[in-house]
Amino acid sequence: MNQSEDVEYRQAAANYSTSYMSSAKWLKLFRAVISAGIPLERVRWKFIDTEHFIEVSFPDEWDLQPTRFADGKFQPFEYRWLEFVFIPHAFKPRAGVAYEKKQDTATVVAVLEKIGQFPIEVSPEGITIRGYRV
Repeated sequence: MNQSEDVEYRQAAANYSTSYMSSAKWLKLFRAVISAGIPLERVRWKFIDTEHFIEVSFPDEWDLQPTRFADGKFQPFEYRWLEFVFIPHAFKPRAGVAYEKKQDTATVVAVLEKIGQFPIEVSPEGITIRGYRV
């Protein structure tokens, strides 16, 4: 990472009062869910430097590096830029259809509660794991 990227990160992170997750903690979380074999096709990824988010499936082991995602399914961003990860209980695979696919969010929560303390929020829509809070 170059110096200007570090300045950009510090400026973006300054908008939040609390940081919950380190790169090591994100990596532990990702590996625990992957190891449990829980298929998660739809996950919303929100970053601290934008109001926009992306929706893509949960990473595979080969997507992970010590501090960032590898090139490929993900852009090579560092975990520290994650404001939150939202996993819906169910989602519509195509807009305008009634069919919903369910995701096993209860097992995700159970797996994560066994291995450590993570900032997990459960709502009627899904679960949110927070990296930062305003």
